[in-house]
Order: sequence, then structure tokens, then C-alpha cells
Amino acid sequence: MIEYIILAILQGFFEWLPISSSGQVMIVSMNLFGISIEEAFSLTIWMHLGTTLAVVFKFRTDFVKIFKSLMPTTYKVEEIDVRKRNWLAYATLGTGITALPLYFIFRVIISGAFVPIQGDLITLIISGLLIITGIILLKTRKIYGKNTIDSIPQDSIPKDSFLSGFIQGVSILPGISRSGVTVSAILLEKYDQDNALRLSFLMSVPVAIASIIVDIIFAEGSILGTLNLFEILLALVITFVVGYLTIEFLLRLAQKISFGYFCILYGVLAFLIIIPFMVIP
Repeated sequence: MIEYIILAILQGFFEWLPISSSGQVMIVSMNLFGISIEEAFSLTIWMHLGTTLAVVFKFRTDFVKIFKSLMPTTYKVEEIDVRKRNWLAYATLGTGITALPLYFIFRVIISGAFVPIQGDLITLIISGLLIITGIILLKTRKIYGKNTIDSIPQDSIPKDSFLSGFIQGVSILPGISRSGVTVSAILLEKYDQDNALRLSFLMSVPVAIASIIVDIIFAEGSILGTLNLFEILLALVITFVVGYLTIEFLLRLAQKISFGYFCILYGVLAFLIIIPFMVIP
């Protein structure tokens, strides 16, 4: 159980940094703790539930108002809450279009259905995706505008949110930072940095919950088959607590430090370390 506690702590920290928490947790799971590839992938999906709950609690006022906007007109609904509700709806639709096919494709790859897969190869794939994340972060870090969710024309929300969600779906692949690519996509649509970050975390919640449901239904290597309910709940509680306690500090840190260089360096080092051992008997 100590292994899963450590991984829960790592998820709680890494989620708020644009370095792909799923990629980091999966690499540690496979290479340090000897967890199978399929279980490690399932674990990254479930660990996100803890940090998702931290996001819900952190932005609870937003979510309560969004929920009320779905209710009958008994409640007084502000236009900004309707805009956020619509943003989440279109973003979730866009995410599903990319995330679902990529989820099944990655599942097929790690199952070794066509080519035998080893942990080193998966680590290299994740490292390559980290390099891509780093390049995206460096290319977009100084690109932003003055748009906000309450200032843009109403008819811009479906397009902007759908495209942001479409990009978010790619982050189902370990190594692609969800927050990194999603914030970058919103910044490219000329939103200011605060709005981009807030919208990115709001739109992560429905997708994280949907990912759990998909993993339960379709994943043969789900952690539900290897961990009992107490172990899963303990890991999620630890992830939630660590995530909630560190979210403010690490989000400020992520805005001040360019983690693009870290992602690229990390990926390159992984290639330099692993490839010689793969080609030399």
C-alpha cells in the first residue's frame, strides 16, 4: 500500500504543474514499483479523481452557481454562470471526440495486441509526448489577449470552448499535460491568463469523472481488479488533501517558471538513458 500512497502524493503535487501528472505517475509506477503497464495507466485515471475533487472544492462557488443554472427558473441565474455552464458543455463534447478514440488506441498499444510492449518502450513514448508538451508550452507562454468569459460575444463560446475541449482530449495520453495544452489553447484564443487557467480547471472536472466511468466499463487492467475499496479510497483521500493544500502555491509557481524546458530536458534524458539499454544486449 505504501507504493500507492507515494503515487497519490505525487499526483497531488504534479497535477498543478504543466508536466503531465499522469505521465510522471505512470513512469514511477512502472519503473520504480513494477506495476504493470495496464494497471499503471488505469491508476493515472483514478488518481485524477482525487485532484478533481480538490478542484471542485477550490472552485465550489463556481460549480454551485453552474449547477443552479441547470435548475428551473426558481433560482436567480446570472449570465456569467450560464456562460460558464455552456463553456463546460461544449468543452466536454469536444474532449470526448478526441479522448475516447485515443483512450482505446492507447489501450490496444499497451495491451501488446499487435507488438509486445515493455515498460521501457512506454516510458520512451511518454517521454516523447513530454517533449511535445514542452515545445507547446514554450511556443505559447507569451501569447495571450484580453478576452474573458464574460466579455466575449455569446456566439463565440461554442467555438472557443469546443476547440479547447478538443485539444484537452489529447491529454488522455500520458506525457501530454492537460493543463499545459488546455491553457495554451485558450491563450491562443486571446483570453487573458487568469481566465485561461480558471476555465482550464473548470472544464477538467466532467472529463475526469467520465474517464473513471470509461475505465470501469472497458478496462480489463483496471485497478478495481487489484485494489480493494479501502485502498482506492485511501489513495484518493491522500491525493485530494495534498492537491488541495498545494494548489495555490504550485499554480503561482507554474505561472512564474517555464516548465517547457523541464519537459524537454526530462524527455531527452529519458531517451539518452533508456535507448542504449534497449539496443545493447
